[in-house]
Amino acid sequence: MIHSAYNKELNIVETQFKEEVSMHDIVDYLLAFKDKTSYPRQLRTLIDARDATFSFSYKALKSFNKAKTESLKQYTIVVSAVVINSPATAAISTLYGAIARNKKYKYKVFSTHEAAISWLQGFEFLAE
Repeated sequence: MIHSAYNKELNIVETQFKEEVSMHDIVDYLLAFKDKTSYPRQLRTLIDARDATFSFSYKALKSFNKAKTESLKQYTIVVSAVVINSPATAAISTLYGAIARNKKYKYKVFSTHEAAISWLQGFEFLAE
């Protein structure tokens, strides 16, 4: 299950990945950004995956990157932090980061919520 909400106080899209999360769940989550015209074009996102188990293979990472690239075209930059607490989740999240990072998309894995928030807030965006 995936649930997102925009935190206006922090200016961050906060997302919870809970229980079993499939490849289709993540692709749908990524593609939903295409329709979110109310989000800032310079976007910070925080994914808390500490309570999730993933039911997909490493091969799905390319599909995730393709969906991310398609859905984030209209954004100037997206900075994403993921909070994890298991070695398996860390491995797959780190591999995704190696595939997905580019000039317009910054991604980093953390073990604490506080560290992730600090990293996200450290990005200074240009005035839109």
